[in-house]
Amino acid sequence: MFVSIPSVDVMMQCLLPAFTEPSFRTHVQVFLGWVMCLGRRTEYGVFETIRADRPVSRNKRHPFDRFYNFFSRSAWTVQGLAHEVAVEIVLRLNPRGLLYLVVDDTLLHKRGKYVYGLGWFRDAVASTAKRVATASGNHWVVMGLAIRIPGTDKVYCLPIHARLHLPGRGQPGEATLAREMLQDVLEWFPGRKLVFLGDGAYSAKNLLGDLDERVSYVGVMRSDAAIYDPVPPKQPKSKRGRKPGKGPRLPSPQEAVKKADRNRHGKGPWAWQWVEATAYGVTRRLQVLSFQAVWPKVLGLRPILVILVRDPEGKFQDAYLFTTDLSAELSWIIAAYSRRWSIEVAFKASKQVMKIEAPQHWCQQSIEKLSPWVWLMQSMIALWYFTDGRNLPQARAARKRFGEWDTEWSLAHMLRVLRAAILDHTITPTSATKADLQQLLRQLDSYLNLAV
Repeated sequence: MFVSIPSVDVMMQCLLPAFTEPSFRTHVQVFLGWVMCLGRRTEYGVFETIRADRPVSRNKRHPFDRFYNFFSRSAWTVQGLAHEVAVEIVLRLNPRGLLYLVVDDTLLHKRGKYVYGLGWFRDAVASTAKRVATASGNHWVVMGLAIRIPGTDKVYCLPIHARLHLPGRGQPGEATLAREMLQDVLEWFPGRKLVFLGDGAYSAKNLLGDLDERVSYVGVMRSDAAIYDPVPPKQPKSKRGRKPGKGPRLPSPQEAVKKADRNRHGKGPWAWQWVEATAYGVTRRLQVLSFQAVWPKVLGLRPILVILVRDPEGKFQDAYLFTTDLSAELSWIIAAYSRRWSIEVAFKASKQVMKIEAPQHWCQQSIEKLSPWVWLMQSMIALWYFTDGRNLPQARAARKRFGEWDTEWSLAHMLRVLRAAILDHTITPTSATKADLQQLLRQLDSYLNLAV
């Protein structure tokens, strides 16, 4: 059995309030098994890795019921574990200042007649601008913290919450699930101000209506959005009836861009201005058109700041952004929204490195718990590397073997370093017999050739 290292133990102890004592011991063992598993991360494969020093006999029932029950029958909740993980991340990496929250949805491909929550949803990876592809699977809405890695300019997303989006009518939509998770985060950090980042799917009234005053939203606006002047026209006192709450209709974002293109003199309300902003790790000089408006269909009569962005080099398509923070600087809005891309990188890592789609579970409890657990443990691995792992001898040795395109901020590198540290800590004269060491070396031969 693998032995955890002290720096990981310290972080895992912070998650103890989310579990009972027996469940916590199982949680640590499943985490080590998931990290050290080299093959397909089916549940059986992970549980077999936990007991790598003792081959499992195929002639009798396997001894893994306790591990299966950890997801299907244990009393711990995703919300409780998410709370502990989020608090640990904020205390270690972002103890003060704004918290940047990112929300997005992703599809985990699955098939099976009895798989809970299974449906046909849009597959963002397979879809193109001209063709929408659908696939079978579980659809998840995930929220993460987009945090700048200490000592660098790199923004990294650490997932802290997830909700399953069930198919069919009458079920909560993505925006509703995002609002529920946002309420949880507001309760976890009552004294903090949040910047909430989302794409066009989350520019919806059931998410942004009556938005908490501590939250500033930065998102995408429809190109044909019906927006209006926030200043209503003056009415004579003698006129009867209800006073207007908004002014005349303004050009839609797409029409406003065309007006700015036709304005060759650069004067008047519909004129481009130049702004230098850092987006996606690169400082660029961009054209920006900004004005205040109200978007009744989404935010009622709450004023918003509309920001239309164009890259004169043509490397990015025009972006139609808006924010509820009327005093925000234009360069900050562009830089803040660019953090949203970090959650796409987190999704890619969870599928390609953590193998989140590999488990073949099907019951409701396992479906609702296992995938969020993997995302939360992905965040714990990144947190461990940012605070302790990058200074270990195993990390320094791995960096010396980097190729031209390698980076230490990839989850694959973090996982390799953690495996090497756990393996070095496990294989000691006091923690295993000679026979146990030989068995471990046989089963981890491929790993030793790669990472040690």
